[in-house]
Amino acid sequence: MALLRCPIPSFVSDYVKVTSWERIDGFLITPGIISGKYGILQNGDLYIRDTTEHDSSYSFRCHTENSVTREKKVSTNYSKIIVTEPHHNQPPRIMRRSSRVQVPVGQKATLSCLAQGHPVPTYRWHKVAGELRSLPELGSSVRQEGGVLVFHKVVSADGGTYICEVSNSVGQDKVEAELIVEESIWSSFILLNITIA
Repeated sequence: MALLRCPIPSFVSDYVKVTSWERIDGFLITPGIISGKYGILQNGDLYIRDTTEHDSSYSFRCHTENSVTREKKVSTNYSKIIVTEPHHNQPPRIMRRSSRVQVPVGQKATLSCLAQGHPVPTYRWHKVAGELRSLPELGSSVRQEGGVLVFHKVVSADGGTYICEVSNSVGQDKVEAELIVEESIWSSFILLNITIA
């Protein structure tokens, strides 16, 4: 897997969000896209699954929007991925990960865990439930794309601690990530009314 980050200055990062990524041939990658190859993380990073030498032939740039001024911008430079062949076996090492993601009920959420290693590492996600660590039920609302766990519309039950295990024939690595699901004000208000009445 590979990851590209949009060059948003830190002093505006709270207001500027990535709306899409554009491949040099004009192919547009949006947060809602269902693709086995590309996806966008919660923070706007672009991830590319199962990278091969062919991916080195593409460059990418990001599109952003300022939530205060509504100004839209496109990055001036394209970013490129360089894929190299490893010279020896390496145990997986997690390079980037989500540690804590907060998202309102009904919104899309992503938990990420991206590793390097050779042979190519495999990923397994588990949800911590008491002492029992069980794989989340990957149905239509949750799917795993390599090291990324994608929740299409989070529900309260999705909240909790998740473990990403990465392994290959020479070793393994693992990290925890927390998904916090924020209840909407209206559902809390309705619940309060029911309790008082």
